[in-house]
Parts: sequence; structure tokens; C-alpha cells
Amino acid sequence: MDDVHESELLPVYHAEVAEWAVALAGGVAPRLFMLVREDFGEDDDAVVTEEVLAFGIVMPDGSAATVPLSGRGFGRWLTPESASRRTSSDLVWLSPAQ
Repeated sequence: MDDVHESELLPVYHAEVAEWAVALAGGVAPRLFMLVREDFGEDDDAVVTEEVLAFGIVMPDGSAATVPLSGRGFGRWLTPESASRRTSSDLVWLSPAQ
């Protein structure tokens, strides 16, 4: 490869196309989330460290897929909640439930 990391095609954002695509998926739009970890340290005066572990998407069957910020690798989970539990992180929803 010649180090091309993005599409040469321009993205298309049209509400009517989005509605059509959601209808193709059985009327279920993907729901987005992040996995965030907080570390409070060992003593009461410790500074809170926050870290975004991954971005995620909920599939139509309720399972989830995550991608770390580095973009290297991905995770497949039974649910977003199981991803949160297994990574000891907080589940932060980025889009509303339908």
C-alpha cells in the first residue's frame, strides 16, 4: 500500500438516505458509546486520571463491537455492558436509545 489511510470518496450525509439505510437494517439504527476508565489513585488526595479506552457500536442483535483509540485491533462483546465490565470501565452512551 502507498500509505493511503482514508477514502477518496466524499461522505454523503442525507436524512432520506439515512432513513432508507435504517429501514434496510430492520428499522434499527446503530447506537454509539465510549468506554471510559477513571483511576482515583491510592490516597484521598490523588488526582483522578480519566482515559478513553475505546469507541463502540451496538449491533442490531444487541451485541457490541469496540475499537481502541489507537485503531489497532477491535473487540466483540455480547453486550455493551459486558464490554464495560470486562474492561473495568464506565459505559458512556453517545447516542440515544430508540
